[in-house]
Parts: sequence; structure tokens; C-alpha cells
Amino acid sequence: MSYDGLRPYLQVLEQRGMMRWVDKEVDKDWEISAVLRMIFRAMSEQNRYGIGFRNIKGYPGGRVVAGVVASSREMIATAIGCEPNFAAIHAKVIEGIANPIEPVIVDDGPCKEVIVSGDDVDLNALPIPVWTPEKDAGPYLTPLWVTKDPDDGRRNIGIRRCQIKGRDKTGILFGAPDRGGAIHWEKWKARGRNMPAAIFIGGDPVQYVVAPARYGADELAVAGGIRGEAIPMVRCETVDLEVPAHAEIVIEGEVLTDSLEPEGPFGEFTGYMAGGRHAPVFRVNCITHRKDPILLGIISQLPPSESSMIKRSLLEAGLKKHLSEDLRIPGIADVHALEAGGCTATLWISLKKMYAGHVDQAVFGTFGHMGMSYFKWIVVTDDDIDIEDPFMRDWILAWRVRPEHDLRVIETPAAVELDPSSFGPDTPDGGQAPGAKVVIDATRKWGYPGISLPPLDKLRGVAEDWESYGLPPLEDLKLPRGE
Repeated sequence: MSYDGLRPYLQVLEQRGMMRWVDKEVDKDWEISAVLRMIFRAMSEQNRYGIGFRNIKGYPGGRVVAGVVASSREMIATAIGCEPNFAAIHAKVIEGIANPIEPVIVDDGPCKEVIVSGDDVDLNALPIPVWTPEKDAGPYLTPLWVTKDPDDGRRNIGIRRCQIKGRDKTGILFGAPDRGGAIHWEKWKARGRNMPAAIFIGGDPVQYVVAPARYGADELAVAGGIRGEAIPMVRCETVDLEVPAHAEIVIEGEVLTDSLEPEGPFGEFTGYMAGGRHAPVFRVNCITHRKDPILLGIISQLPPSESSMIKRSLLEAGLKKHLSEDLRIPGIADVHALEAGGCTATLWISLKKMYAGHVDQAVFGTFGHMGMSYFKWIVVTDDDIDIEDPFMRDWILAWRVRPEHDLRVIETPAAVELDPSSFGPDTPDGGQAPGAKVVIDATRKWGYPGISLPPLDKLRGVAEDWESYGLPPLEDLKLPRGE
């Protein structure tokens, strides 16, 4: 099913026990974040739920929700309408990438119920949380940014942190220079003009899931493909951009191209504080919103987090499609980005190795699609291994890798975005630090001995008949996929 906006989606989450409201008064500058972190630090994935706060100190009537897009794979499946496993999620996302549906422009929408402009603009009127209390530079929005390429009008959306600097001013961190928004900003700067921009908060959850897509196709068209119907869009009041009609809050303005200001620090997806360098400034000239708007935040900081779950869902699906369908590399079984690395530092690929150079083809196809600012560790192994199983990954590294032959270092292409091991104190403001890549060929190089287990059909038969032995139930059967 698809959702018109955030509110019907929250109702479904509540009905399914995946979202709860807190009525106790909370402080937005520390308590919202601390409560939400417990969901990721003290609960297993299958038990996580999103939280809404509707009694925020100093903001009567204000509402903040977070953890409602990607606290678990079941939640992501609910958002995009599929079965709650990553194979189904990947298939649904790949379907959307392969069959995009362009947004449609409508005359009006709920996001225009209230329009505030000029001297009445005040970002401080919104209950914007501090996500890493006593460490962040201040309150931050985690919204979806909309920009357009001045050459061809191609739209880009992306989740970018947004430091509140005053009633009508924010910061923005584009991240690596190959991101869509950063490319657009450089083009507007070359023209000597500020970049029109808009941010929207609290749209259809699918819009958040597709936001980390690589620069290229319109992410909102991909979202339409996943939904099975076009996203209704309305024109902004003051800039030549369109935003989803059912967004909760829209903030319009320009990103300045003639000056930079200090931005950050902010608790990032790497699990470390990041920033404190100079970055562009966004000047706000208009805010439109629904009556009694709901402010949605995306939980980032130390993984696991919504940030890592969102990236995993989209990036794995997009990469698998690229390798298998666009590049037509045969034998690709699976790809898996590790959440501990924020789903951008470590990647595993499993394939049925068929010819010399097959491993390199998959590796360099990955860099070509994702860009060199992704992944400093890529491990390629055989298709008999479940690369989502941490124990099997450790087993493979122990017994299918000869370090002197199978590890290769690709020197100084580009560091992973915000990697604290690469971005030292001497890195220039806005600079792209060099960073090596390590490729590990963990495939079998010759015929291996048989696996030291009973035949797999015997093990599966026993598992299926387990109750007959009068023993406690099995918890999780982990077997190799074959010999």
C-alpha cells in the first residue's frame, strides 16, 4: 500500500505496534534524543518501535516523531509495502528503480495550509531537537533537501543535516563532492548566483528511503515507482522548485554561494562527532506547513540507526541491480553493507566465480556506481556463503584468504565521507581527504575439502523433525548453502 503522507503511515504503525506516543513532558534539547537512543541501544531490532512526543517543554501543541521510518526491516517493509525481509525489500526497491513514475504537479496541498514569510519567519518556533546533547552545535533538522541542476533541471533530493543558526538561517553539509546537491551548488556558484533550495519534513516514508540514491535518476520518480503511483507535488511560493504536497513542513530559500560559515559539530552516522568546518549557509524566506505540523527526525549517530538502515535498504538494492542488470555481470548472488560501518565503509559481495577477473569486475563496478567516497573495505566471497551471517563472514576471513596474495590496497582515491581516520585536523575546510581502499578476494582459488558437517540434507531433515526428539526448540539454524 502507499501513503498520502506521514499521518496515515503513523496510524498504520500504531495499529501494528510499531509506534507509540509519549505524553510525559520532555525537553527537546536532551530528553527526546536520549529516549530514542534507548530504542537502538537497548532493544533487539525486531522489538524496536518509533516514538512520538506530544508534550514538549516550551512548545505547547508541538509534536516530534522519530524512529518511524527505519527502526527495523519490518518497519521499512511497512513503509514500502512488501514482506519484512531484505530480499523482498531489495526486490521492491529494484522494481521502483527499474520502473520510475514521474511526480505530478497539483494546484494545492496540505503543506500550504499555513504560509509564513518575511519577518514572520522563525525557525526557532519549531521544536527542533538536539540529537547529541552537549556535543552538537545546536538543534538540527534532518530533512529532505530539494535542489535542481541549473543545466538540465534535473531534481535531486537527499537527507542532509541542517544546523539551526537563527530564525531565518541554517547550515548545510553536502558531504562528499560527488553528491547531487554538492554538484548543483558548484554549478550555481560558477554562474555567480545563489542556489534555490527547499527542504521538506514529514513526507511519505518512501521519500526518505530513496533519499540516499546515487546522483542520477530523480529520487522522487523512484519513490513513485516503489509506491506504484506518482507523488503529488506543489510549486514553492518563492523559489522555482516543487515539493511533495502532503509534506508536514516546507522551508524555502537559497543556499549562498559567495560565503561559508562554521558548521557543526554533529553526531554522525560513523558514530563519531563530525564537522566544525566551514560550509554553505541556507537563507530562509518562507515556511509553509500543515495545521499543527508534525516534525519528523531521522536518528543517525552511532549505528545501528535509522540512517544505517535506510542506506542499507536502498544502496544494497541499487548496487545489486547495477552489477547484475546494468553491467550484466553474471553470478552475483548477494551484496551486504555492514551497519557497523554506517553501510558506507564495509561491503561484502558473494558471487559464483566463473572466470579470471570476475572478482575485480564486481569490485570496480561497485566503485563506478557508488563513487570512490564509498567503502574502504570490499570483501568478495563465494555464493555458498550467507554474507549476512557475522559468524560465516569471520569463518571465511579465517580460511579462504591468503593475506600475502588476496589483499590488495588501492591507494589514495578518496576517503569515505566523514571517516575520522582520514579527515584529520589538518584537512582543509570542505576538502576531500585521500583514503585507501582494501579489496579482499575471499573466494576459493581451487577445490576445497568437504565441509566437516553431516550431509546438509540430513541436517535439514533432522531440523524439520525436531519436535520428535523431545528437545527444546531450535533457535536459528545456520548452515552453509552448499558444498
